[in-house]
Amino acid sequence: MKLFIISNRLPINIFRDKKGTIQFQKSAGGLATGLNSLRTKMEKHWIGWPGMNVDNNKEKNSIIQKLESQNYHPVFLSTKQINYYYEGYSNSTLWPLLHYFYSFVEYNNRYWETYKEVNNLFASNTLKLIKPGDIVWVQDYQLMLVPKLLRDKMPDISIAYFHHVPFPSYEMFRVLPERAELLEGLLGSDLIGFHTYDYMRHFISAVERVLHYKSNLDQITLAKRKVYVNAFPMGINYKKYNDAPKTAIAKKINKELCQNYGKRKLILSVDRLDYSKGIIHRIKGFAQFLKHHPEYHDKVSMIMVTVPSRDKVIRYAQLKKQIDESISSINGVYSTINWTPIHYFYHSLPFEELTALYHRADIGLITPLRDGMNLVSKEYLAAKRDNPGVLILSEMAGAAIELSEAIIINPNDINQIEESIVQALQMPEEEQLRRLHEMQKIIKKHDVKQWASTIIKELMNINKLNKHINEKIINAKIISEIKKAYKKADHRLILFDYDGTLSAFYNKPEDAYPRKKILDLLKAFNEDKRNELLLSSGRDRKNLEEWFGPLQIDMEAEHGAAYKKNNVWHERVINGTWDKEIIDILQTYADKTPGSHIEKKETALVWHYRCVDSWLATLREQQLINALISPCSRLGLQIMRGNKIIEIKSSLYSKSSGIKELIADSTYDFILCIGDDVTDEDMFRVLPSTAITIKVGDQSDLAKFNIPLQEDVSPFLTQFITTAEGND
Repeated sequence: MKLFIISNRLPINIFRDKKGTIQFQKSAGGLATGLNSLRTKMEKHWIGWPGMNVDNNKEKNSIIQKLESQNYHPVFLSTKQINYYYEGYSNSTLWPLLHYFYSFVEYNNRYWETYKEVNNLFASNTLKLIKPGDIVWVQDYQLMLVPKLLRDKMPDISIAYFHHVPFPSYEMFRVLPERAELLEGLLGSDLIGFHTYDYMRHFISAVERVLHYKSNLDQITLAKRKVYVNAFPMGINYKKYNDAPKTAIAKKINKELCQNYGKRKLILSVDRLDYSKGIIHRIKGFAQFLKHHPEYHDKVSMIMVTVPSRDKVIRYAQLKKQIDESISSINGVYSTINWTPIHYFYHSLPFEELTALYHRADIGLITPLRDGMNLVSKEYLAAKRDNPGVLILSEMAGAAIELSEAIIINPNDINQIEESIVQALQMPEEEQLRRLHEMQKIIKKHDVKQWASTIIKELMNINKLNKHINEKIINAKIISEIKKAYKKADHRLILFDYDGTLSAFYNKPEDAYPRKKILDLLKAFNEDKRNELLLSSGRDRKNLEEWFGPLQIDMEAEHGAAYKKNNVWHERVINGTWDKEIIDILQTYADKTPGSHIEKKETALVWHYRCVDSWLATLREQQLINALISPCSRLGLQIMRGNKIIEIKSSLYSKSSGIKELIADSTYDFILCIGDDVTDEDMFRVLPSTAITIKVGDQSDLAKFNIPLQEDVSPFLTQFITTAEGND
């Protein structure tokens, strides 16, 4: 078993030196550090773009040989692909939308077509390397289609995907024309990870509303498997940052900082140049602080480190210009011969200089307008060691959930930025250290190694769960064994549910009329003298008699309230008048829930909500149950949750009522029971352990086997008819 990590970039930088020679330099990024330090016995491989356009085949082969010796596998991209896939769809369409900057989204069909092309290229390169049983871990929004592309070609692999940026609410995500394809792409995974539970919730909501798949807590149910979704907050290499201030070079830099800035309080801001980072808001907040608090002039300076990013793109160039002008304006107004309010560095800093700044800075001012996690906040805290300091953190950063001891602010509120600076400057040193140590405990425990290990461990557990699930799914071997037992038996009991089992679900009763194939199947089973057939349904006897009466089969209607034996209908429960309070409650919820309706049976009331928006359905379902509990308890009625229904009926009967009578009166050497809903669990529960019980759709703990798709039930049953005729 091998682990293959797929990301847009390899954890290595390739560049040409001044002589034109290709050089290789390992990346020091958080993701590369975490995954390279992952503790596992598996052989690790990394697939990604090497970061440089290479057209010469001889150079390509040389790079491939050099990198593959380190288990790095390059995916070479053309200039057009880099422009349209990376700068285009990834960074000009997906990035702004995922960060809630809808007005910045650029739509271009060439971007999307190239995004698909490059995702296919990554998948095809991966398929050349992986084998069944291997583990694949796909990283981030540039490769959202890759999981499904791999799953379609090689289903026997385990796939994880991690989303390193925010996942927006459904109302934002739905504007993407390609929303369905992106979601389907991600659902090729076994495990999908996000930084926070909010992003996880938004993703599940989008899947439910766009693709109409069913979810249960952290699971999304597909046709033949489940996809698990969870939150895994990413950490940093805590030890690396915490140890940094102890080095000789760090101490030297720290001494220089003390000489340059003296006893002034330092506010540190570190960002990549991007509109999502809230840099302009931060500058305005600091300017307002200087305006309203002259007592801090010459006592406080802000150091702004902005790492260049896409500054040739018009929007980013404009942002840089605005930052430059804003800082110049503030310094022009407030600077003195001995004091500059803002010290601005438009370049990345070496690790030693950056960590020395972290250690020295009295305040870390980190206020992105939207950020998936924001590791700078954790780096700042780790590098403080025991040096006092205060973290001011945006509530829009994923890290805010973990770092609750920071001063949490709304980054859009200039007043809050000003007030938080004052609060931080006035905070007693004892309080600073208390908060610092609390947050350091968290980030030390949940470091990047733990993050990576947890995801792989979770994926391995899911792999085991999926194997257990697959063991229950009906396959050729299981069918062969059931057919042998069926053919050998002399006295069989055959139990079928109807809706969702023999037939697909239909919202209107008239649409659910059984197809000829189903009628022929039931007739064939019933005509075999060794079979005792019972059709047990939640539908009323009027429907069942109209549809199946001519077949002269035994039936149960309304979950056992009435039953037909030897062509005569009997009642277990005498129909009464429904309580007006219950009718009124149901009608109220039907009226205020578009797509729902009430069905009145002879002995039951049903609220159907199959056509209701998934979020609204979840809300209304719980509200309705809460409203019904009191009157139903008073009247001795049972509230049943079914497949997109809530049913109210007498508690004196269930689908198991007739089954108990059958197995008490007769001895069977073969029992087959197939159902799809919660109500069918009653049948599975009372049958002997030798019975062959099959759940259609979701798996059941009570049923021995599973048929994931309803459309596979009829072909499965047809095999028993041929067996009965001796044609197997």
